[in-house]
Amino acid sequence: MPRSYMAARRAGLQDGASCAAGLRTRRASARKRAIMVTMTLDPEHEFMRAVLETIERYDLLPRGTAPGRRCETIIVGVSGGPDSVALLHVLHRFASEKKLAVAPVVAHLHHGLREAGADTDQVFVENLAERLGLPCEVGRADTRAEAETQGVGIEEAARNARRAFLADVAQRRGAKKVALAHHASDRVETVLFHILRGTGIEGLATLRPRAPLMPEEGIEIVRPLIDVSRTQVLAFLEATGRDWREDETNTSHAYTRNRLRHELLPLLRQDFNPKADDALVRLSDQATAASDVLADVLDDVWRQIVRETPVTDASEPDAGASGHVPHLGPRTLVIDADDFEPLRPWLQGAIVRRAVERLGGGLKHMSAERTREVVAALLSKTVAGPVDLPGDLVAERRRRAIRIGRKTRGLPAP
Repeated sequence: MPRSYMAARRAGLQDGASCAAGLRTRRASARKRAIMVTMTLDPEHEFMRAVLETIERYDLLPRGTAPGRRCETIIVGVSGGPDSVALLHVLHRFASEKKLAVAPVVAHLHHGLREAGADTDQVFVENLAERLGLPCEVGRADTRAEAETQGVGIEEAARNARRAFLADVAQRRGAKKVALAHHASDRVETVLFHILRGTGIEGLATLRPRAPLMPEEGIEIVRPLIDVSRTQVLAFLEATGRDWREDETNTSHAYTRNRLRHELLPLLRQDFNPKADDALVRLSDQATAASDVLADVLDDVWRQIVRETPVTDASEPDAGASGHVPHLGPRTLVIDADDFEPLRPWLQGAIVRRAVERLGGGLKHMSAERTREVVAALLSKTVAGPVDLPGDLVAERRRRAIRIGRKTRGLPAP
């Protein structure tokens, strides 16, 4: 359970330790720079209008409140930074003015990093929720330990921890929507980052206005700020005199994303295309539309040639007289090899990647190159495999059946 602001203060979390962590709380008035020049004379109204239009365009949140109508609980992820603080303020105001039928619940995760600064972040968020009269849920993660356990970097472990925390809060609160503060500038940086890493269409169709969080529970992520820029966010905070927390690691050039923001994107705007941001957003929009079409095609093919079955089902093609298939655990996806072989390479790879994802393997290590290798192995001969896949999964082909499932205990490495 989260501690109250007073309890946290008694615990000494509001001391000057945040300075040692390179963090500070900034008053919005200290941000008076060129922000206002690029905005209309009423940045507060412009920002709220743009956010409400985004909510309506993508049907992110329920509109208005008729007499007697219950408001829908929504979880709002709040780190204390400018983006999430602006999101919380605007959603709270829309709810207060009956423009949205929502009841916000603040959710903040302490990642166990930058201890003193993160402690102060937590107190700031709890105090903000208290001032707005909103319930607040606080969680804590040991991100370094999780990174080691999962075999991933700190940033990915932190992202996984946040998603798990927000999903848990949503479940306990009976919420179906989790609002996050990603905006258009985040989208530009993410698209460019993915391009430089060598992405496919899925990587360009990033940070959609709505995305699944826990599909089996009907819980989704919504992004009401996705059509506004970082400049608009800061102008709104300036115009309304709001406080926020500033993490100075965001200016450090030790991180790739920060170098994109502070070095590469300004260079692209200055020397190549002053509207580079708009061009990257259009590219992402087009990739999203194409991705949706391809997803429909994949869904149709998947229904025709893939089915989940216990591996002891002797009715499956070439399961053997006993129905026993070595190497695989009790949940297996079976793909008809005769139908799989004539598919276009993109569809073959997409089916393999979806199978890995459905079985909980994760796609971090399923690069385009690795996907091609797996498909080639499964197509190369009558009997192929076992082929290792992420998440302790394995794929193999036995004549007319391709099977993907979890390894049984004690399976030797191929």
